[in-house]
Amino acid sequence: MLSRRDKLLVQPWEERRFKDHRYKVKSALPAVDDRTPAARPHVALKLKKFQREMDRKVKIQNDNFSLLQRLNAIMRVNRLDNHWTKPPPNFQHKVGQYYDVETLNNKLTARSLAETSTEQTYSNVKCYACENKKTKTQTNEGKQQQMLPADNEIIPYLITKMN
Repeated sequence: MLSRRDKLLVQPWEERRFKDHRYKVKSALPAVDDRTPAARPHVALKLKKFQREMDRKVKIQNDNFSLLQRLNAIMRVNRLDNHWTKPPPNFQHKVGQYYDVETLNNKLTARSLAETSTEQTYSNVKCYACENKKTKTQTNEGKQQQMLPADNEIIPYLITKMN
């Protein structure tokens, strides 16, 4: 039971609140929240991870710089192991690793002399081992000549220079 004071002072306010609440419930529409969540930069950017990544990059740059300085010092000094007297090995042209400059020049001059002669030679040779077989075993008007290669001409890219 409500007192007279409650009926006059409290009940009208409670009824108004209840009516407002019922109006809101009736007028409410279904809604799906398709907005992006609130941005939280302190969560998206991990500061400790960023700091570790920056430290790693700085360390790599310092290591690269010290390696470049070492390579510069090595290349500046002309030591015995840094001086090439023979051409470096080349996989595509199959140049032998153990040739010296003189033997290469001798072979090139011998090849150029053979090309200028009237004999037929196989000029498009890729492999030194096959070249000896093809130039030594040529057909000369129906007859075959076979010449044995010298000891150091068998497989020149496998035989070391002997002194």
